Amino acid sequence: MVINFFGLKINMMMHLQVMQVPMLVVDLIIATCFTAGFISYYSRLSRLAFHDDERNVPQSWRVVARWALPVMSIGTGTILHFMGYLTHKDAMMFHNIGLFMLVFTLLDEHINIVEYAARVLGAVWVWQMHHNMHYDRPQFWLSLALLFVAVVLMRKYHEQIRYNIWLNIATFTYIAIIFWTLIPPFADSAHEIHVITLEAIIMFIAMASVTALFWIGQHRAEEHNDEMAKLANFDQLTNARTYALYRQDITKMFDAARSNNQPLTMAAIDVDHFKQINDHYGHLAGNAILVGVATTLETVLRQHQAGLQVYRTGGEEFNILFPNMTSSAVLPIMKDAWHQVQKSHFTYEEYDVQVTMSCGITALKPTDAKVDDLYKRADDNLYQSKRNGRDTITIEGETQSKGGGKRMLATYTFFTQSMVDTDAQTDQPVGNELLLRVYDYDHEKWIVPPTFNVTVDTQIALMDAALKNSASKQVALNLTHHQFTSMHVADKLVEYKENTPELTGLIIELTQVPSVETMQKMAPIYHHAGIRIAIDDVGSDNHFEALKSLLPYIDGVKFAMQNLRSAHDTANLEERMSFWSKLASKYEIDFIIEGIENEQDAEYAKTKLHARYLQGFYYDRPELPRLD
Repeated sequence: MVINFFGLKINMMMHLQVMQVPMLVVDLIIATCFTAGFISYYSRLSRLAFHDDERNVPQSWRVVARWALPVMSIGTGTILHFMGYLTHKDAMMFHNIGLFMLVFTLLDEHINIVEYAARVLGAVWVWQMHHNMHYDRPQFWLSLALLFVAVVLMRKYHEQIRYNIWLNIATFTYIAIIFWTLIPPFADSAHEIHVITLEAIIMFIAMASVTALFWIGQHRAEEHNDEMAKLANFDQLTNARTYALYRQDITKMFDAARSNNQPLTMAAIDVDHFKQINDHYGHLAGNAILVGVATTLETVLRQHQAGLQVYRTGGEEFNILFPNMTSSAVLPIMKDAWHQVQKSHFTYEEYDVQVTMSCGITALKPTDAKVDDLYKRADDNLYQSKRNGRDTITIEGETQSKGGGKRMLATYTFFTQSMVDTDAQTDQPVGNELLLRVYDYDHEKWIVPPTFNVTVDTQIALMDAALKNSASKQVALNLTHHQFTSMHVADKLVEYKENTPELTGLIIELTQVPSVETMQKMAPIYHHAGIRIAIDDVGSDNHFEALKSLLPYIDGVKFAMQNLRSAHDTANLEERMSFWSKLASKYEIDFIIEGIENEQDAEYAKTKLHARYLQGFYYDRPELPRLD
């Protein structure tokens, strides 16, 4: 069959010759170099169409590049197949290269089903040309069926095949075999057909293997470059763009806006009360919340307009730039972002945290001579939002809608109360109990927290701060029942004790009596690290019957006189204290009396009860820090 292709008459009957090894090697080198070059250009075009988000490539260029990909592969593959019909000497090479051009594009990652179908139709069209006038042969229909299997598998597993050298080679070997073994006879004798078929398959496999290595190597190099660019331009925690990239982008946008007389708007954002979030939930939870806020902001921006970016410009501070947009056009977007952050629940381990954000918005003015003029005004608007109670947006000096009221997270501190050793001549302080307090912002004072559910990281940070401000380096730390049973808490406290040489002693005081099983499990862990265990509030909240089975495992008991006084339960007080004093002596554990408020209490505890360790406001009444 002869066809007329743009005035060129082409005989569509294949007639191949057995190639000598030197010529086979030469053709293989030519084929490999050609396909490697083709893949390199094809990959660049593919990157332009699908990946170059950072280069501000016009959307029209992307569309053109996307359509050029199948035209390039199908067109080149078809032309090469026609070349195979025109020449006999190198026909095998041209047919192999043309086949490879058509098939390898089926592994494209980001094409949709329509684009994939177009590539498949191109491959099938060229495929059937090699069976021209022989459609009645069973081999033709078998080859189509086997090609269909390859097409389905390549679509389903394209990612695994594309970047795995062995799956890549296996796939192209399969295609070479079903192509060359099932086409109509193309030589004068069966022996020549078998030899040529073997040579063609070997050439295709070798060509596919070398180009696959090149392809995968190029992909890894691009991944490495992308990773390096990401390290330089993206914040590693939140994946927002870095401050360095922000300075670069805002300078370009600022100059472009002034040169072209176009609008430019900036939004400065701050996560409200972030220090309290860290204090209450710990730094890891704070990190998780920053990630969540950044992700929420990016999601909202994508929903409104493509190309807008979030920049992390400080610890909990973010900036967003809106080129060619006025402040009035930006306000609905930022209101949506503000609302989405407000209603979101950010989770970390067992914590479910809600946060709010404050925002300041301003647009470029003719009087802005430099970028910092724009930034300062946005920051001033942000500061105004904070002064107006946070959880709100201020645009050009006018504060907009406010949130539902004060939603303040806790600010914690430890205040220390000395424990004195009465065996010393001058009642020397031997340690400090760390008492947790939380700041009441409504009444502007420190109070006993309604819950002691703070993270061990927060406790350690507060303990570290207390150590630096105290002459005594032995401390007593209160743990809740949940904290005492936690292996995570135990590991953290043991690690802190072992890595803090200035900490001469650590006692954990339990306000609730644990079970014997819990004590048997946890006591050896703490004792091995030199951490002592005491039971607090004996005789009031914790009674002998609940405590007696734990006495072999603990190092001390603390009697709280103030608890009985506040409950007006002072009947038989001396008898109760004497009972616990004798019990402590019997088990050779410390007996500590707290609530010593005057000289009479101190004298009685020393002379009548022979208590060695005393604690109370008689010895010190510390001042808590002020928060303005």
